[in-house]
Amino acid sequence: MTLLTKSFKQEFSLEKRKSISAKIRNRYKDRLPIIVERAPNSNVPDILKKKFLAPSNMIVQNFIMEIRKHLDTSNQSNEKASIFLFVNKTNLPPSSQLLSNIYDKYKDEDGFMYIVYSGENTFGGLEPLEEEEEL
Repeated sequence: MTLLTKSFKQEFSLEKRKSISAKIRNRYKDRLPIIVERAPNSNVPDILKKKFLAPSNMIVQNFIMEIRKHLDTSNQSNEKASIFLFVNKTNLPPSSQLLSNIYDKYKDEDGFMYIVYSGENTFGGLEPLEEEEEL
């Protein structure tokens, strides 16, 4: 069952988000504040937590494995779906890229980097696009 929840940006004002990220960056200088949210029409499981504090030297592939640990796998059919990350809604970062490089390029004005995850089923079929998303 998918619960409708507000996105992090909807939940907190810009000023509050700036304050939170500044406190995090001041306290953990070698960590990156990242918000991870599921793509709206994705069939992969919901994530159990949105906020991550990732080491700046972590690569994307390791971060994907970390995200996988926090997925709600109570629906076992989605447990083995491939996970894809999108930064800035459209950019698919290379799996060997350092998170710090991506953060420097795509961090939001509030100091967080926003990542949306989606998936592909294990049989290789891509998720269908909504009508307004079709080319």
